[in-house]
Amino acid sequence: MGQPPVNTVVALLPNEADAPPPAPSPPPSEAERAVLEALRGIAYGQVEVVVHSSRIVQITRSQKVRLDNAP
Repeated sequence: MGQPPVNTVVALLPNEADAPPPAPSPPPSEAERAVLEALRGIAYGQVEVVVHSSRIVQITRSQKVRLDNAP
């Protein structure tokens, strides 16, 4: 007796070359630019973003300065 037939499922993935290009993202808002600016140049610390009703209303940046312990 022979082997039973093997069913093979082949998934065809879309070719990236055939996909439409992604839509360009809109330019960042003033609030988004402010958050990015708060993050720039901070080595140690935190950036707190307060959101009310889906809007950024406050950005607080706390930066720590690490001092060398050498005498």
